[in-house]
Amino acid sequence: MKIKNILRLALLIALIGFGCKGKDSKSNYTVSGVIKNAPNKKLLLQEFKFVGLNMVSEIIDSIRTDENGKFAFNFIAKGDGIYCIASKKDENKEFTLYFINDEKEIQLNGDYENYKSLYVSGSNSTETLYKFLKEYDKKNEMFVLSINNLSVMQNINGDATIIDSLQKDRSAKMNDLNNYILTSINESSNATFIQFVLIQSLRLPIETSLILEYARVAAEKTKSESLKNFVTALSNQVKINVPTTPLAVGQPAPEIAMADPNGNIKTLSSLRGKYVLIDFWASWCGPCRAENPNVVSAFEKYKDKRFTVLGVSLDDDKSAWTDAIKDDRLNWLHISDLKKWESTVVNTYQFQGIPYNVLIDTNGIIIAKELRGTELQSKLESILN
Repeated sequence: MKIKNILRLALLIALIGFGCKGKDSKSNYTVSGVIKNAPNKKLLLQEFKFVGLNMVSEIIDSIRTDENGKFAFNFIAKGDGIYCIASKKDENKEFTLYFINDEKEIQLNGDYENYKSLYVSGSNSTETLYKFLKEYDKKNEMFVLSINNLSVMQNINGDATIIDSLQKDRSAKMNDLNNYILTSINESSNATFIQFVLIQSLRLPIETSLILEYARVAAEKTKSESLKNFVTALSNQVKINVPTTPLAVGQPAPEIAMADPNGNIKTLSSLRGKYVLIDFWASWCGPCRAENPNVVSAFEKYKDKRFTVLGVSLDDDKSAWTDAIKDDRLNWLHISDLKKWESTVVNTYQFQGIPYNVLIDTNGIIIAKELRGTELQSKLESILN
């Protein structure tokens, strides 16, 4: 009888212990490895916490490597998170190794002289993270290079054919980067990785509404409270950024990011370096169609003098939109979210009707609004001739 009681007590203790390990329980984790070329170096273990739309780091431990560069951190955490092992390399550069603690024991082997050289063992999410960062860095470098090449040619008033080719190259590189970001979010099931990528995407010219939609899908898929909080924070941020008063001359023009007729995301900021007439119109708008010949005339006259037009449509029928572009010979960049008066630009730019336009300078500053007929021609002549 006593033996039975002892066995029951042991079973009860085991069940209690098992039952206590719910979603709020904490576990012990170990991350260890070898960092080449780093004998007796001080290493910091940083934990990144998701706060709103940002990541905030906190140092939770520090150790020194041995004479061979070996290290081992032991820490306690509640579920997956983003962590970083870091050491000051010099005044201008940091050595960092990121990881996600999806397993209890993880190995990271790196090289102090080359932070991109990394071998991961024991953590699938960390491997995914580093594959993402490697490809992201490569695509981002190509995107930045394309921007710089275009900027150089525009600053020296280079050949129009070359500039056009460089603009297409920049758009292609931007779309490649954006599509990679969104695909990475869509294909992952790890909430920590997804939120890390979402925060990265906020720095890029990706339409905020598109990021928000991907975040909502990911939050539902993963059932992550942290992702749900991210969705709430991003939704609130979108509302906060909507101006409550009309934009005035002298203010920076708010960013616009929408899809072109081919479905590629284009941005107002990608036209920086040119005078841009932001033309809000729609195929169903009679006065807009009547004004189009005047805009075409201005575009053809000044397109070789750092002037262009960005057509922002309030259509909700894609075929009608693209047919009007072709019929009216509107040979400039066109974008739309196909939401008619529900479009985000209506609140952002605070207009009540169309046609409506805003003229910005090469730095993105508003220099005129509501230019129609001869007023448009006169304004362009005064600044471009």
